Amino acid sequence: MHRFSYHTAESYAAAAQALKKRPQAWAKGAGVDLLDLLKERLIEPSDLVSLHKVKTGAGKGLLPAHTTLAQLGADAGLAKDFPALQQAAAEAATPQIRNRATLGGNLAQFTRCPYFRGSDFECFKRGAKFCAAQENGAFNRYHAIFPTSCASAHPSNLAPALIAGDAVATVVSTEGSRELPVAELYGAPERGKWSDTTLAHGELIESVKFAPTPLTRNSVYLELRERQSFDFALASVVAALDVREGKVHAARIVCGAVAPTPHRAADAEALLVGKEPSEEQFKAAAAATVANATPLAMNKHKVVILQRLVERALRKVSQ
Repeated sequence: MHRFSYHTAESYAAAAQALKKRPQAWAKGAGVDLLDLLKERLIEPSDLVSLHKVKTGAGKGLLPAHTTLAQLGADAGLAKDFPALQQAAAEAATPQIRNRATLGGNLAQFTRCPYFRGSDFECFKRGAKFCAAQENGAFNRYHAIFPTSCASAHPSNLAPALIAGDAVATVVSTEGSRELPVAELYGAPERGKWSDTTLAHGELIESVKFAPTPLTRNSVYLELRERQSFDFALASVVAALDVREGKVHAARIVCGAVAPTPHRAADAEALLVGKEPSEEQFKAAAAATVANATPLAMNKHKVVILQRLVERALRKVSQ
């Protein structure tokens, strides 16, 4: 077994300092994803910097990164102010994992693409010149239908909700803290860059905050899995509508598990604004959501799934 040193940080600032000093060190929160990477022998860290003692205060619309998915899923205030986020947390993984996994870890987790996770395969994220999932004969049933240079499907179910709610993350580094919209937490895939986030080594998510608005309060999260237990979503959707005087004042449609990063359907949103909510408008918005999809050989079914999920989600938030 690979040997490493273990450190316990008392604050995010101390953890960031320890990581900055050690280029091969990894942060450990709950460790749900980290332990998988270790077991799969994808990483061999020099040090692990534990965050389990680091706690920050919570408040209305302020969610510490160490908040577990189970806590989010059981939060009655969140169910009122931001139901899509509460539902996304309650739907994630299994009860055992929800009791351990955290908000920060869910946002920063690595792709579950088998070509990334399998060290015997070539992978664009791990430095290959091509994406193995997009090669002829590849197994790509669970991959993106909006692929770029990488066809991995983004695994976080909390990220689409937070993006729909214009949430902002507080990020800590050795240079202090900064605020970053969750929408800017993710960037286009780059060759050799493992993480889907834009965070540099040593930067840590401390908390996420959102302001309750008509959009967050009238929001819904829907997903479809092959199996209800444990599976990651084949596709997920967060829809939110702000309806005033019978017309849509603002709309959000953000999709998960269909692109390398959370996918916002801005064209579909634009179709709804200024219109009366109706079945015709919902179908048009759903069609616009998948209009630019370029599915791979084995995942054309995800186009239909996503379109139907968008229709259902819009119906729910219009009721």
